[in-house]
Amino acid sequence: MGAALRFRMILPALLAVGVFTPVGARAQLLDTAYPADVPGFGTAAGVSVTSRIQSDVAWHEIPLGAELLHPEVTQAISYDSAILPGRQPSWMVETAPSLALRTTDGASAIGAVVSSDTTHYLAGSGQTDTDWTAAIGDTFDFADCAVTAAVAHLTLHETDTALDAAQYDQPLGYSVDTLRLSAETPSSRLTVRPSFDLSRFQFGTATIGGVAAPQSYRDRLVGTLGLTVSYGIEGYGDPNRLQLTLRGDASRYPNVTIGQPSRNSAGGTALVGVEHDLDGLWGWRIAVGVGGRLYHAPYPDQLVPLAEAAVAWQPNERTTWHAALVRRIEDAADEGIGGYVATIGGIAMDRELQRDLILHLGVDADHAAYGAASSQTFVSGQFGLQWLISSALRAKANVTLTDHRSTAAAPYGENLVLLSITAGL
Repeated sequence: MGAALRFRMILPALLAVGVFTPVGARAQLLDTAYPADVPGFGTAAGVSVTSRIQSDVAWHEIPLGAELLHPEVTQAISYDSAILPGRQPSWMVETAPSLALRTTDGASAIGAVVSSDTTHYLAGSGQTDTDWTAAIGDTFDFADCAVTAAVAHLTLHETDTALDAAQYDQPLGYSVDTLRLSAETPSSRLTVRPSFDLSRFQFGTATIGGVAAPQSYRDRLVGTLGLTVSYGIEGYGDPNRLQLTLRGDASRYPNVTIGQPSRNSAGGTALVGVEHDLDGLWGWRIAVGVGGRLYHAPYPDQLVPLAEAAVAWQPNERTTWHAALVRRIEDAADEGIGGYVATIGGIAMDRELQRDLILHLGVDADHAAYGAASSQTFVSGQFGLQWLISSALRAKANVTLTDHRSTAAAPYGENLVLLSITAGL
């Protein structure tokens, strides 16, 4: 990823921190679960007032030779109006410790994170789940190229308010193991970035209406080969660049339910776009194209228009506006469906009310299209405040209002209020 981070990295940044929805408030695809401070899973710095906190309230780190260690713990209490079966409300208490390590060696950029998040649902007897993540990545120079290698393990839970989720009696546990490799040629008018991702998904057993419902038919191995070519329109150093992104992917489902066809598939994506490096005022990347999937069994093959777009606007040093849009094909949870088209978009503003108080306002929408006659749409509005108390303490307050609509169920609202305090060194 190198020191000169280009705006092409803003898209994952916006998805991870720019659409800004607290955990559990709305459906989120897996992008938001990966640790942002590990090479290979990271996001661009400096694209928001929240990522350039003043030095006297920036987190302290413990020096360990050439490495810096950062422990922290977050304690939160929240109220969700539709988190338990039957859309029951519940208060929740969350405890989330984490430990991050990064190197200060200029020849390499190693990062590692171990974290967990335990949630107690006070209105549901025995309803407690723990998510945890372990990840390590390194960016180093090899043959004049910046090479990044990263691995991660995530243990997560899916609630019945998530996009493409069934009516679980309690959150469904699943795990993801991921390997990411990429390389980028030296900065020039023409840069090339090949990549390879390999992920394994494993699902546990859900309970639906008191009946055990194994979800192992959703287990899969997904591999993706990618190639991104970026070209300066007017020459080397030009902030405006043309971009071509090609991806090929394949999914293999090892556990097939008796009487159901396999969902093994192969597909690809081609996107063409323009990017503009963040210049202190504007930055954007807009790419459109097409993607498709071919299934080995008689599920309908897919060929759909896709898009990836992100815009950041900083009208002054205390305000940042973000907008993002992603449209892509996702693996469906229902064993009778091969895949669905997910469209996710949002717009948000961060404003420094004071040097230690940051306001966040945002609206975002998720849409899942399962075919001509079936879909889901979630629309959320968020309001948040972050108080940078000191270099060892910060507090957050968030309110999220979500409207859930589906062609298969009656619409309902979900309201989340969250208060948290984080202590770190």
